[in-house]
Amino acid sequence: MRVSARDMMKDARYAPFAQTSHPHAPVVEPAPGRSRINRLAIVMMAVFGLLAARAVQLSLAGAPASARVAAPVAMPVLARADLVDRNGVLMATMLPSWTLAGEPEKVWDAAQAARRLATVVPGLDAAATERRLRSKSKFVHLKPGLTTSQRRAVHDLGIAGISFEREQRRVYPNGVLAGHALGSVNRDGAGAGGVEAALDADIRRAAEAGTQVALSIDTRIQYALETELADAAWGAKAKGGAGVILDGRTGEVLAIASWPQVDPNAPGAGTDVARLNRATGAVFEMGSTLKPFTAAMALDLDQLRLAERFDLTASLNVDGVTIRDPHPFAGPATIREAMSHSSNVAMAQVALRVGAARQRDYLGRLGLLEKPSIEIGGMPAPLLPRGDSRLTTAVLGYGHGLAPTLVALAGAYTVFTNGGARTNPTMLRHADGDPVRRTRVFSALSTQETLQLMRDVVVEGTARRADLGGLDIAGKTGTAEKPGADGKYDPDVLFSSFAAVFPARAPRYVIVLALDEPQRTAENGNLATGGAVAAPAVGRVVARIAPFLAHAPARPEGPRTGGGTP
Repeated sequence: MRVSARDMMKDARYAPFAQTSHPHAPVVEPAPGRSRINRLAIVMMAVFGLLAARAVQLSLAGAPASARVAAPVAMPVLARADLVDRNGVLMATMLPSWTLAGEPEKVWDAAQAARRLATVVPGLDAAATERRLRSKSKFVHLKPGLTTSQRRAVHDLGIAGISFEREQRRVYPNGVLAGHALGSVNRDGAGAGGVEAALDADIRRAAEAGTQVALSIDTRIQYALETELADAAWGAKAKGGAGVILDGRTGEVLAIASWPQVDPNAPGAGTDVARLNRATGAVFEMGSTLKPFTAAMALDLDQLRLAERFDLTASLNVDGVTIRDPHPFAGPATIREAMSHSSNVAMAQVALRVGAARQRDYLGRLGLLEKPSIEIGGMPAPLLPRGDSRLTTAVLGYGHGLAPTLVALAGAYTVFTNGGARTNPTMLRHADGDPVRRTRVFSALSTQETLQLMRDVVVEGTARRADLGGLDIAGKTGTAEKPGADGKYDPDVLFSSFAAVFPARAPRYVIVLALDEPQRTAENGNLATGGAVAAPAVGRVVARIAPFLAHAPARPEGPRTGGGTP
């Protein structure tokens, strides 16, 4: 904000310079014989004033450069508290900065000024700056966010007509780490995405109280997730990717990532593909990662037994539509085998036993039919299936027709860490002793039986590549086809994921990782499924973060042998 002479006259700090306009102020009339003397005095004062002004101008021409640059003015901004991770690591703070500005009519050579400024201000576009300095505006902004050292460098150039506005700048010292989750602030200092937007009022109140806002994120876990996600995405030549790690007992988000990454210090940079937060800002069909819920529903309703066998040698016809398995079974299979090898036919049959109404009720309690109430802005609602036909019920059983956010799926998986009760994901650190609100979904027994099925998926099924170093992981892979330009599902355009809990014997943590449109590469065995591209990355993440969580890798049982494709 610039301070004009008129504003100074209104400001009480400059009252001695203000002219009085009080209705009772005394009026002094000049004496009749002194009017000529007064006129002469006025003329002489004007002449001396002009001479003095010229002298000042000449002296400035030979003065140090710093004397010729306009002094900075203060710019009020909204106060914001520091954001720290769960261990007190600084994630966002306020630092003084400067906006480079100019008064075009005072700049003698706009082209030269622009070129010289570009030599000391990183990222300054000389051509655009020259255009601004040639405009007819009295005042123009040239570049926000200058550091104190950059301001000093500009100051030392001594370019007439260049000035600065002092302001407070929101700084994210860890760069791209948790960039999507943190969000950013706009020029006025208000939250403009992520946590900054969702907790805007809380962050301001904390600043007024002189306190910090403690987030649930652990930067060590965040870094591990982001690096492994990036490696997996690069290896699969994916369009994008995302991952979420929760403490299932409290719902705290320990890490949440989207790839490509963004730098909150430069919120306008990057492509639309990079700016999209695939963990919270987009919905996807999750495919077979929903199959454990179908099994848990049927177990909860006594509509399924673990020893039961299904005829999976043929396809299943529902309302005139044929449901097939990518790799048909040679003979009858138990639900364990059906889950391990991700049978669509088996899960469609199980879903039909549950029925449409009860299926919708369970999905609602799992939090998959509405957007999560997590403290991140820009959360879309899920895409829901139309109607409650037998076909809709059947395909929902294996994860088709319902598209939630990845963080919603992670929240639903917390039922496997709480004996069948779901916790809501949160970006705020949970204070010890505070109650945790949970929603009962399944019985403890049906949840435990489903966990056994999920453990089999990792040990001998489609997620065997996640079973690294004897890590005690239980989960389910997912490979969902995405609609093409014609609206039809394209078998070559995939959303591949793996959702898991660990340690399986005493589940506490949830991890979900997905790749958007991975390609079949030699590195992944010419496969782009969840088992080939997402499950190995989850195994590597868990191996890296287990020491932080006091869970060393351990194999609870001997190795098994078995077939199956990822």
